[in-house]
Amino acid sequence: MKKTALLLVLCMVLSAALFGCSDTGTTEGDSTTPPASDNNENTDEQTPARTDLNLALTETPGTFDPHYTSLAVEQTILKQVYEPLIRIVGDGEEFPVLATDYTISEDGLAYTFNIREGVTFQNGDELTASDVVFSFERAKASAYLYTATEAISSIEAPDDHTVVITLSRVYAPFPQYLEQVYIISEDYYNEVGEDTFAAEPCGTGPYTLADYQTAVSATMEAYPDYWGGEAAIKTLNFKVISDTSTTLIAFEAGELDCIGVPPANWADIEASGKYSTQIVSGVNVGFMMMNHEVEPFNDKLVRQAISHAINRDDVCLMAMDGMAVPAYMLPNPDQVTGATEDTVMLEYDPEKAMELLAQAGFPDGFDAGPIKVTSGLVEKVAQVVQSNLAAVGIDSTIEIVELTAYSTDLTNGNYGLGITAATIGYDFSMYSIAYTSSAIGSFNFARYQNPEVDSLFSEALSTVDSEARNAVYKQILDIIQDDAVYVPIFYPATGSAANPNLNYNLDRGNVYYDWSWK
Repeated sequence: MKKTALLLVLCMVLSAALFGCSDTGTTEGDSTTPPASDNNENTDEQTPARTDLNLALTETPGTFDPHYTSLAVEQTILKQVYEPLIRIVGDGEEFPVLATDYTISEDGLAYTFNIREGVTFQNGDELTASDVVFSFERAKASAYLYTATEAISSIEAPDDHTVVITLSRVYAPFPQYLEQVYIISEDYYNEVGEDTFAAEPCGTGPYTLADYQTAVSATMEAYPDYWGGEAAIKTLNFKVISDTSTTLIAFEAGELDCIGVPPANWADIEASGKYSTQIVSGVNVGFMMMNHEVEPFNDKLVRQAISHAINRDDVCLMAMDGMAVPAYMLPNPDQVTGATEDTVMLEYDPEKAMELLAQAGFPDGFDAGPIKVTSGLVEKVAQVVQSNLAAVGIDSTIEIVELTAYSTDLTNGNYGLGITAATIGYDFSMYSIAYTSSAIGSFNFARYQNPEVDSLFSEALSTVDSEARNAVYKQILDIIQDDAVYVPIFYPATGSAANPNLNYNLDRGNVYYDWSWK
């Protein structure tokens, strides 16, 4: 048996409450904390540390069902309430949560998890292996978790604290997907029913959802019987503030304790010396989607032309105020295992774009219709893209759509062009959800179908040897890059600012459990 040890540490993350376009990231550069103000002189009588934290949600959550959501804003809440067996942080390091450790059978098919003892759900019920089995069986029925669960052939609980997950084939990246499946209480779900379950979450995490006012606010309270010990911060107060300027004003007025700083304001905030600041980057990518079931985006030449038409440098400078770098592929080759720059890159070349349009039968260009986006930074990106497209003869408009409706439109293929930003993962295998035909209706927003790509992803996922697996990934990259499935545009770098008295750390996981006040 091969033993996979898990470090007994909980991970933390910068949430979508701070950055609306992403819920993951790794910290780069130094964290800057200003010296104490002269107004905060030490006295014999110390002021008690605060126990509340005030944050902003950039959008309105639509559901709190952990198995049927893909929105970062919903994950911000869910990751405080629910927990997976293990969590993946940084460059793929595994941290134990509800599983203390696990073993893998010699044939690579059976994963045996030891379930942490003494854990209770927030309604007082004890966590047992049957809850884990129920959770994975429910997750298998969800299109949102298809990639994470499709290789599972059986889930069994030989006793109350052991779970055996058997795969139908060797699936090398399986542990990387485990953090996507939150463990829920079987009894609670059956008792309250699906609707109440989606509105009143009950997990094993460090915080409970005490109050939620749709489109207004959410209040979370520390769970006193949390297995890791009660959180130092007792209350999380979230305000729904969709406008970044309003968020910044609230932060500067002291109404919020930590925010993602709009790129246009980063230099001023950092130079002020008033706040703790950090730069966060990761695998988040901003990209244009083209619906391959809608003409003329079903034509590879048109898609290639669109990619050549977009000046990524202009987008990074004009829309992102320099807080981004150009992207020519969805997986960031500097961050994602298995991704390589040694592949097709459809870079800015407007003359080539017009040549390709002529080959496709559009020598004078065409009307592309609306580019669907949500409000905020992506809208600014769309404005630059719209100008770039017009320069090669492609006319378009910009249509701003509310987030939940936008997600539904993308999932159902109710669009021609759209721009979004998303975080997929740190291993190239995870990008199968954007390219395989089985993921149409979930994250394959392009509705791209290529049997060869489907087959190659299956081959890669069952290849244990990393060098051989990366060779298959290279074949996939060459195909999808040439097919111009999407138009990658930028990898954002996000600056955060916080109250200087807040001990905060930015990492993957979206959990505020280890944050505290000085």
